Amino acid sequence: MKRAKKESEKAINKKVKRTIEPKAGKPAGKKAEDVNKLVELLQIHQIELEHQNQELRIAQEELEVSRIKYVNLFDFSPIPYFTLDTDGVIREVNLSASKMFGVERGKLIGKRFTAYIPPGEGDTFKSFIDAVFNSPEKHSLELKVINKDKRVCHVLLEGLELNDTLEQGRKCQVALIDLTEYKKVEDV
Repeated sequence: MKRAKKESEKAINKKVKRTIEPKAGKPAGKKAEDVNKLVELLQIHQIELEHQNQELRIAQEELEVSRIKYVNLFDFSPIPYFTLDTDGVIREVNLSASKMFGVERGKLIGKRFTAYIPPGEGDTFKSFIDAVFNSPEKHSLELKVINKDKRVCHVLLEGLELNDTLEQGRKCQVALIDLTEYKKVEDV
């Protein structure tokens, strides 16, 4: 083991000597000048990289602040929001929507929104989703939804397609406005 280590050290020393020794035809002063230029260039690049790293840190901090604002706006909004795909499958949901339906957020994600619509109103909802994805305008629909406790709520759905270039697939944002109390007053 020691023998192999000594042979390895000798090989490294020879390589270093060959690198350091001036090459034939090139004066030693010229080589030192080249090394100094190289060191200056490396120092300039180091300063540039440090500046770029600082800019990246600032951008990362700004991104984190923006993400926190988005989370607060989306998750803690008093209005129930859903993000749906073209098939009406729930991709995202905020806390208010979870509370309205009486179902944990994780259990809502991946389910079809029509699972919470009374039988017979699925075609109306499908037409609404098709209209949202086929037009850049906001679309509205009054509909009944059923929560986990089988309580029927009258809601106004307002949907708009999202133009998200970061994720694949088309999605729309749907807000639910609870009209249940208004409907009760109308019926009296």
